[in-house]
Amino acid sequence: MALDKQYIKLIFGIKLKQYRQRLSMSLQNLSDLSGVSVSYLNEIEKGKKYPKTDKILSLAQALKVHPVDLKSENLDKTLAPITQLIHSGILSELPLELFGLEASRLLDLLSNAPSKLNAFIGTLLEVSRNYDVRVETFYFSVLRSYQEIHENYFEAIEQKAEEFIKEVSAIRQKHFQAKLFEDYLTEEYNYKIVMDDFDSHESLKDMRTLTVVKRRKKHFILNSKLSSRQQAFYLAKEVGYNYLGYKERNHAMPWVKIDSFDQVLNDFRASYFATAVLINKHDFTRDLKTFFESESWNQNILIDTMREYNATPEMVMQRMTNLLPASFGLKELFFFKFNHRPGTDNYHLSKELHLSRQHQPRGTVLQEHFCRRWEFIQMLQDLSDIHKEKPDHIIGGAHIAQYLDTKDEFLLLSLAKPFNPTPGINNSLSLGIRINNKTRETIKFLQDPSIKTRLVHDTCERCPATNCKKRVAPATIFERTKKEGERIELLREYGLD
Repeated sequence: MALDKQYIKLIFGIKLKQYRQRLSMSLQNLSDLSGVSVSYLNEIEKGKKYPKTDKILSLAQALKVHPVDLKSENLDKTLAPITQLIHSGILSELPLELFGLEASRLLDLLSNAPSKLNAFIGTLLEVSRNYDVRVETFYFSVLRSYQEIHENYFEAIEQKAEEFIKEVSAIRQKHFQAKLFEDYLTEEYNYKIVMDDFDSHESLKDMRTLTVVKRRKKHFILNSKLSSRQQAFYLAKEVGYNYLGYKERNHAMPWVKIDSFDQVLNDFRASYFATAVLINKHDFTRDLKTFFESESWNQNILIDTMREYNATPEMVMQRMTNLLPASFGLKELFFFKFNHRPGTDNYHLSKELHLSRQHQPRGTVLQEHFCRRWEFIQMLQDLSDIHKEKPDHIIGGAHIAQYLDTKDEFLLLSLAKPFNPTPGINNSLSLGIRINNKTRETIKFLQDPSIKTRLVHDTCERCPATNCKKRVAPATIFERTKKEGERIELLREYGLD
């Protein structure tokens, strides 16, 4: 692939520095021999400047290399992984600025790194190719890391949401109708709102929204089968794109094409804004405090709280991941969303978030079978049976999940429901809160005996349970790890450290 000028300059700078250091030359030495100033050499090595032909010839002569070698876009074998990295196009896709990095600084660090590190980079590239890790998969992984680093709380967006609430509501309220956002879009941003059932073609049936421009007017097409709460969210999200001033954006939900990480990030920010407006921080924090102070588990308290806001259950759980760390100090959380087609044994993890780098349970495990003991899996199995008589029924509850080996515990707030508007699919939502002293101090109903404990693990392949009736795959990874441990212990008897 043809390289951008930026990367051609970076490669030239790396090569120049490499050839100079091989001859133990300082920048001043090279300047004296080539006639190129030290300051200009410094700019070249940083990848900021690319010299003209006469200077390249002078530098090649001073370094005793052929000009063609100096201009080549390939590095030598010791830095081959950097060449792979640049030619793969990944660097241009990475949102380095999000983490305070520059491509030139990153490549400079790698070019001075030990050969073992560069071999490691080459291995990662090879793994990504072998497992067909797509760019969009990487984007969403970066987004999750970004959320985790910030504990999924973004004060700047919270402030913009509060500013919007004050603008549209003379009297503070919890419940905002979808029409408020519809009117705002048409009056403030000259939108036309169109309702469509997307039934014209089978491939469009799961479409939720579409934003297009016709005759210089934005048309926001909304699936008429969405619930009123879902419609309120998507309209509020569209307001968010405009109110926050995002140009790089997603135009269809579900996603059709992802062109850049900015699209993914801005989609998340617009969604965050919509949720923060529909479930405002001030009132919801107070409601959660009341909920947690109850000494007995009462699902109705949480359900009634949900009903006070024009929000879906998923929005409520996602909002809890924003506010539990920021307002209650509960920072070890996870959120899972699983989709399931009744009659199958396939459970697809469609959303995953871990806070405070808490990676148990692990959701994205390649070709492994998630533990069926978890309540959010069991609920999907139960819902399949219930829907034979009650097609629109929703089930939920609270449980404690305890790991078989480590005894780590999580309070699970879970529910399972139809995946509206997609027919024939159910999904489960689960918020897990690690149980520690802070959790026990904050959530009084944890001691309620009606909240049962379930023994769980990550996947069947990793689980040590020998008599599990829920097992759907043998414990291959656990057995292999156990065997390796036994081998090490036995070899120690032979004197091997």
